[in-house]
Amino acid sequence: MKYLRFLALLIPISFACIEKDQAQSKLENTPTTIIVSYGYVGCTCAQWVINDDRLNTTKAEYIYLEQGNKKLIKADDLPDGLHSMRIKVTGYFYKEKGFPRNYTPAKGDPEPARVFRYSKIQKVKVKGANG
Repeated sequence: MKYLRFLALLIPISFACIEKDQAQSKLENTPTTIIVSYGYVGCTCAQWVINDDRLNTTKAEYIYLEQGNKKLIKADDLPDGLHSMRIKVTGYFYKEKGFPRNYTPAKGDPEPARVFRYSKIQKVKVKGANG
């Protein structure tokens, strides 16, 4: 009987994990290139802010970035905590808000945000910055 209770608890958890993966498997049809800056926000929430004038955003939108493959530089490893960081990424947004694959926040319960899966990444020089 104890085993049946355990299974009854385990099955809904399994389906919840599958649903999360499915929500993050649907990419938009059109590739795009955006410029983002690291926000240095003091939480485990989305840290990359879209600041690309071509997108006509009315306010700052914080997003997550996800590597398209393991050979690409991991965007979250680039900021050093001291300097402004801007990068240009090309790829696709997921259709629904969520979290990047293999995202494990260090603490708290972060809010889902749009996720951009990039296939190309390059640093952009910040005007007036040395280095």
